[in-house]
Amino acid sequence: MTTRRTEPGYDYLDLPLDAGLALLRRPVRTGPVEWDAARARVRLRVPAGSAEELPGLLEWLDWGGVRLDLRAEPGARAERGGGTREPDPAGVWLRPPEGDPSGADADLVRLVSAAATECHRAALHRSGRRQPLAFS
Repeated sequence: MTTRRTEPGYDYLDLPLDAGLALLRRPVRTGPVEWDAARARVRLRVPAGSAEELPGLLEWLDWGGVRLDLRAEPGARAERGGGTREPDPAGVWLRPPEGDPSGADADLVRLVSAAATECHRAALHRSGRRQPLAFS
C-alpha cells in the first residue's frame, strides 16, 4: 500500500457554477467549497500538490482529449515558522472548513472524475446540443 505525501496547505479545483452545484448534489466527498460570485465559479479545496496532478489524472481517467472548463489552482502554503500564507478569500462558503481545512479528506480521484463529468454535462447543456441516447 502506498501513501500519498502531501505538503502542508491546499490547492483548489475550479469549475463553472452550474457544474459545481451539480457536483455538490452527487454523493462524492469534498473538502471545503467556496462560491466565487464575481467569476460564477465554484472552488473546491484539495490537498496541496493536487494542481500538479490534475492533467495526468484527467488523462488517466480518459478525459485527456476532452475540452473541460476544469482548472486546478494553487492555494495556501505553509510558511517557515509555522504560519500559513492564505490567498485572498474569493467568495462565500458553500461548505465551510471543518476538521482538516486542507481538503485532505476528499478522495481526489473520485472528486476529479465527478467534476469532469459535471463540467462536460454542463458544457453540453450550455451549448444547446442534444446528445443522442445510447442504446444497446
